[in-house]
Amino acid sequence: MKFRLKMFGLHLLASIAALSCIFGALYFGWYRWPGWYLADVSQVVFVMAGVDVVVGPLLTFVVSGSSKPRRVLTRDIAMIVAVQLFALIYGTMSLWNGRPLYYAFSENVLQVVQA
Repeated sequence: MKFRLKMFGLHLLASIAALSCIFGALYFGWYRWPGWYLADVSQVVFVMAGVDVVVGPLLTFVVSGSSKPRRVLTRDIAMIVAVQLFALIYGTMSLWNGRPLYYAFSENVLQVVQA
């Protein structure tokens, strides 16, 4: 059980670090201040956080075991990480395609022109 918790913690830490880098680039680079709220990015962000921070480390907790051969354990965790990376890239690209390009104010309404 100690080994599983250690693997879970390492995977959780790596997932949080990767997601923080992506969200930092999104918040400070692509989506400037009002864009984050006007484009309603929160739904996609919650899905990305759920997949990256919750599902990946939990699968690592379930799969890892101290009695498993290292080669098999490495393969299992590599498959989990690959699926996580594909999901992270897909979510990042969907956020990139929906980023706001311009804010247009017309007739007392602020409209967002997205990519």
